[in-house]
Amino acid sequence: MSTNILAVTGNPVFHSLSPVLMNGAINANKLNYNYLRLPSYSAEESIKVFKLLGMGGMNVTAPFKQDVIPLLDHLTDNAQKAGAVNCVYTKDGLLYGDNTDITGVEICIRRYPEFIKEEKMLVIGSGGAAQGVIIAGKNLGLNITVSARNQEALLKLKERFNVEISSLNNIEKLVKEFKIIVQALPSGVKAFNPEILDSECLVLDANYKDSIFEPFINKIGFKFLSGKDWLVNQAVPGFEIFTGTTTTAEVMYSALEQYNFAYHGRIALTGFMGVGKTTSGKILAKLTGYRFVDMDDEIESQEGMKITEIFKTKGEDYFRKIETDMLRRYAGEQNIILSCGGGTVKNHENQEILKSSFVTVWLYATAKYCITGLDTSNRPLLQCDNPLAAAEKMLAERIPFYAACAYAVVCVENLNTEQIANKVYEQINRTFGI
Repeated sequence: MSTNILAVTGNPVFHSLSPVLMNGAINANKLNYNYLRLPSYSAEESIKVFKLLGMGGMNVTAPFKQDVIPLLDHLTDNAQKAGAVNCVYTKDGLLYGDNTDITGVEICIRRYPEFIKEEKMLVIGSGGAAQGVIIAGKNLGLNITVSARNQEALLKLKERFNVEISSLNNIEKLVKEFKIIVQALPSGVKAFNPEILDSECLVLDANYKDSIFEPFINKIGFKFLSGKDWLVNQAVPGFEIFTGTTTTAEVMYSALEQYNFAYHGRIALTGFMGVGKTTSGKILAKLTGYRFVDMDDEIESQEGMKITEIFKTKGEDYFRKIETDMLRRYAGEQNIILSCGGGTVKNHENQEILKSSFVTVWLYATAKYCITGLDTSNRPLLQCDNPLAAAEKMLAERIPFYAACAYAVVCVENLNTEQIANKVYEQINRTFGI
């Protein structure tokens, strides 16, 4: 199976802005792709889902950038240098790994050729982000000095990349000796007072949420590249690898500026019959304290008949209209867990409501997994001689619809309903807080 699904995988990953950037470029180029978040417990799980869904490409974030390497067939030069991958794609039937984090830094710094002429760069930090910066600097022909607290990590970087190293005890003196300064430290960590900078500096901060440098940009007048610049410029080459279509950083910046998703405690669970939407949804409701609603049950109660009878007597179009009216009503509520019918996503209006008003989580499993042991007596679309073949055809048809409205996709194979609920809850709670 081959699909036009792309994703970013990691744990946690619901916070990722990659879908904002990528879908912005997809829409601007009018391409038939959907880019989702894929929370996983391991790199192996991520690659399994990548293959099952026939994805065209997948970004990889923490903590799987190293773990994914043994699962791939080939690495690009940058990925080999870094010993880390942030970009997985297929080529000639093989799995490739690239590292566009490095490319993103190079693109950022190349915007200021006058600083590259200085031929040297200071990197503050010794983690994975710092390694990508070092390689980018080396690719640009710069001599690198790295400063950090962790002396053991510094020694390893010196041995691996042939860089100069220095303790943070000398950081303020060191900063004054460089024109290109890259801080690759976690949010909230302050290595030096930005006021010691001068107007002749170029600063790149890996942190894109609350940079300590931003309040001083206009005051001092130095050139500044934020973590958002890095984020966008690593996404552009990734997009082009995945889709074979060119795009611009401006398109992605625009998508980022326009993004205004607000969490209102509305969670919708979509997915094929038998994936456990109702049972896991009830458990998730207990974990969150939200109200649980099963749309199929609500429709049966409202119409006074089973879904099979609605289909027989009033037809599928009538049933889908009721779904849309009900979905529109629930989109005005807060703190609700909504278990959607398997075909709710077929309607374009429903897709738009789910995408704009809910954190819609697509629970995915293969058709065989879904219908094994499933009671099909109340499943009108499986009333046939070969339920498995019908289910496989139906799921293949619906996958683009599930992808079109999903905030994230969660693979539920080999998870019980409690584990499904916990997996969704962990991601929601870590991103939005409950």
